[in-house]
Amino acid sequence: MSDTRPLGEREQMLNFLHARGGLIASQVLHVRGRLDPALVKSALAWLQSRHAILRTHIRYGKLVWRRVPPFAYRQSWFDTEGTTEIPLEVLDDTDPDAWRKVLAAGLRTPIPKGNHPRLRVTLVRQLPDAEQNHIVICADHSTLDAQSANMLARQLLEFLADPTMVQLKPPLDTALPPSVEAGLPDESDGDTATTYLPAIRLPKQKVPDRRKESRVLERRLGPLTRETLEDAVKANRTTMHGAITAAFLLTMRERYGLETLTVLNTVDLRRLGELTLPPETFGCYVDILRTKHSVTDDFWSTARDASFRLIATLAKYRDSASIMKLPEREMYRHEVLPMIQNNRRIDGLAVTTAGACGLQASYGPYTLEDVTRAVSLDMFGPSLFVIANERLGGLDLSVGYSAIALSDDEVRWLTDNAVARLESAG
Repeated sequence: MSDTRPLGEREQMLNFLHARGGLIASQVLHVRGRLDPALVKSALAWLQSRHAILRTHIRYGKLVWRRVPPFAYRQSWFDTEGTTEIPLEVLDDTDPDAWRKVLAAGLRTPIPKGNHPRLRVTLVRQLPDAEQNHIVICADHSTLDAQSANMLARQLLEFLADPTMVQLKPPLDTALPPSVEAGLPDESDGDTATTYLPAIRLPKQKVPDRRKESRVLERRLGPLTRETLEDAVKANRTTMHGAITAAFLLTMRERYGLETLTVLNTVDLRRLGELTLPPETFGCYVDILRTKHSVTDDFWSTARDASFRLIATLAKYRDSASIMKLPEREMYRHEVLPMIQNNRRIDGLAVTTAGACGLQASYGPYTLEDVTRAVSLDMFGPSLFVIANERLGGLDLSVGYSAIALSDDEVRWLTDNAVARLESAG
């Protein structure tokens, strides 16, 4: 049965960026246990049968005209008719870090136009009978958010663990889910902002070995540290998102002397929008809102400010604060020249707190040893893009950056300083 619908404004924006190498979403599952590529291929086929978005391609319709760049673009449509299977490539490479090269290449290589799904998968291993496997997943961000990426990983691993039992699950309603705009109020309903909020950037860095490459630095807070931090978050009447934001803001204040910064915050509209969606709905249901913060040396005051301003912005200024839309005149006026002057950087910081990912350590004969998460930031983006996921009781932090804008040493200092603040805050 074929199904089709136009992409919503946010999906259209993300697909537009993807075609130019922007915000390509990636996840690497590090799995121990001998893995047959045929089994992975069967798992991908099963996932396609359950989620309509995974068996859609994008076709392009009539021209839409605008008064500002891009002056014209084609309205995109999700279409299930004629979509091919999810492509799986198998790479045998004796280099134990070969998966990093595959991830780096995936982060700079958009999925081309055509009748293929907006997802590609590479199985990287040293030898065909290797115990260590790396499943590298790259996707068009218009088709999935952090919750969908975690769902994809869970269900893929559950299939690998026991294909027979998983396939006994009752089928889902496999119609294309609605766009996020279907659950958002009209712009006139409470959005009272009248002025554009420009991005505040980090000072331009001298990078000794500039490369057009998106990279990720990973850190983890153990279960006891995360639990202690969670208790402190509740006692200080804020959120984990606020605490993580505060840790990086205070670090940037210490490093660069900045007392005011803007932050890009990913907002989960599954919870905060007005759509009623089944739990296993696969798609992209997020917005990215810009907030502005005066940073003091008080950790918990900054954390409360980060949390409160995000909630207030979502309630009152959601549309005007969102950067998830085709750019208008004000954006060009405020951002284009500073972006050119600052290695295509916008805000100093972006934070996504995705909550509990639901991933386990053991999946039948396989062990999930770690997860790497990243988005491409070379086309444009914040200086640091922090993704936080709870896993096995601990907190995974993936800190993404572009090697044209920040050095590895600088990102390591910023990240380790921020993590130390989180560890001591509890």
